[in-house]
Amino acid sequence: MGGYVIKGYISRIKFSGGLCVDLSNDSLFVIIGPNNAGKSATLAEIRDLVSSKSSPTLLLSDLELVRNSSLDDIRAQLSPAKNEQGNYNIAGHHFADGSLNHWWSEAGGGIGGVLTTLLISNLDTRSRLGDCDPPASFNARNRHAADHPFQRMYADDSLEQKTSSAVKRAFKRDLVIHRAASQNIPAYIGDRPKKSKGEESISRSYLDRLEKLDQLEKQGDGIRSFVSIVGRVITENRSIQLIDEPEAFLHPPQARLVAEIVASEAGGRQTFIATHSSDILQGLLGSHPNRVSVVRLARTKNGGRADLLTSADIETLWRDPILRFGKVLDGLFHDGVVVTEADGDCRFYETIMAASTSIEQRNDLHYTYSGGKERIPVLVKALRCLKVPVATIVDFDVLNAENPLRRIVDAHGGDWSKIEPDWTALKNSVEEGSAFVSGDKFKEQIKKILIKIPPGGIVPKDILAEVKKLTRNASPWDFAKNSGLRAINTGQSTRQANALLSSLKALGIFVAPFGQMEGFCRTLDMKGSRWVEEVLRRDLCNDPELADARTFVAEIAAYLGDTNGASPKHRRLSRPTTLM
Repeated sequence: MGGYVIKGYISRIKFSGGLCVDLSNDSLFVIIGPNNAGKSATLAEIRDLVSSKSSPTLLLSDLELVRNSSLDDIRAQLSPAKNEQGNYNIAGHHFADGSLNHWWSEAGGGIGGVLTTLLISNLDTRSRLGDCDPPASFNARNRHAADHPFQRMYADDSLEQKTSSAVKRAFKRDLVIHRAASQNIPAYIGDRPKKSKGEESISRSYLDRLEKLDQLEKQGDGIRSFVSIVGRVITENRSIQLIDEPEAFLHPPQARLVAEIVASEAGGRQTFIATHSSDILQGLLGSHPNRVSVVRLARTKNGGRADLLTSADIETLWRDPILRFGKVLDGLFHDGVVVTEADGDCRFYETIMAASTSIEQRNDLHYTYSGGKERIPVLVKALRCLKVPVATIVDFDVLNAENPLRRIVDAHGGDWSKIEPDWTALKNSVEEGSAFVSGDKFKEQIKKILIKIPPGGIVPKDILAEVKKLTRNASPWDFAKNSGLRAINTGQSTRQANALLSSLKALGIFVAPFGQMEGFCRTLDMKGSRWVEEVLRRDLCNDPELADARTFVAEIAAYLGDTNGASPKHRRLSRPTTLM
């Protein structure tokens, strides 16, 4: 590799809110959070503070830099750029030897603009696209002169082959450097031409075939951004890499691949990544989870908050199949998560939320579902461990048994001993009520239904429906699931039920007050996905029958807004979470 080699790393970062993070020289430090939480700004402040401790900052209060290279070694590398007066001229920066001494001493604070450039690779989205324009030729006699990835690939074809292999994995096309150009060094994309016997990389016959390939600088943003990132990661010497939104312009599999390459090729170097993509996080975790630390930024009423997920925390969570194969990690990039039992619940509650609140009032929420009550605690625990505010919506029959309700309460950080008395009273009230069919009554009515079945053939659908309806009414909890609070006796029982639901709400557990989502619109005689499809065709903002649903989701939005301390924006429905 060409270029100057100045070794150093950031050993500690201090956030304005008080969080201090200790780092090693090969840390993969990931900055995540909702939109406008300050991810990209944090990268910019890292670079500013390395350059000058007097730089104004908002998100960071300080950082500590370890200088590994000796001053003599730096002087030796920079000597070709030194003039007769003893001053240096590097990349348009003019400075005296005394400045170099000041910058590279601990007392100097920052290390100055030119050394910052030599120490830090700053890969923002704009510079990545420009990276693919053909760079100028360079002085091959000066081993430090090659400062661009294509220049380094030109000087070392093994770097070109390694980069090309990564590009081919993502786009099924080779990256080929033109080695016979004079003023600049262009790159091409396509199937690498095969050399005939006696041909060289600079043979005119070979170049004629090469120049028929697509010019890299004329390709789309995705392939140019990918080439820039992997090219710099593979060919550069800089000790610190700042990569802003590496997922930009890339499809999810390509984003995951670029993260895997960054993690694999950045050994011995620090990498700071600002991202809003779970694919990037998964790619890093899949390669080197022990090196990954995550700071999640969030907006609050007082400005902002930073929460740390250590390498040990991340590695432990990564072993959980829910995180590896589900969509739970997507919640990291939003202000809060709403967990429901099923896909239909997810669609209904999110659509009601979106329709009944203004854009300014909508929360930036991620909606996902667990696939059943038993799996809810696992999701909630994972999200809370990731420092993400979470609310759970469950059907009324979650109150039927101590578990999984107790585990859901524990996952939300609640104290079951304080919940149990009201829960026991509610359970007894439901099971002692008379609003359901008794055993004797059930036998009598089932006989009447069975008599209707004609001899031979199949059982008619209408008779099956009668049996199912009677079966639901034979259980007090089936009745409660269809009725909610209506299944509770009035008086003391109702007061205890309301106290229980209020205690659960305070934890972020919202029980459907009318049994289940279908209870919000009883004029539709259907269930599940058919009910959701029909109800969502209504005027969700004004339909009087859906007023209770609008109130219910407003309480959830208020809870997550208070928990996060922010005023975020809404997010569209996520794809289903697949749990193992």
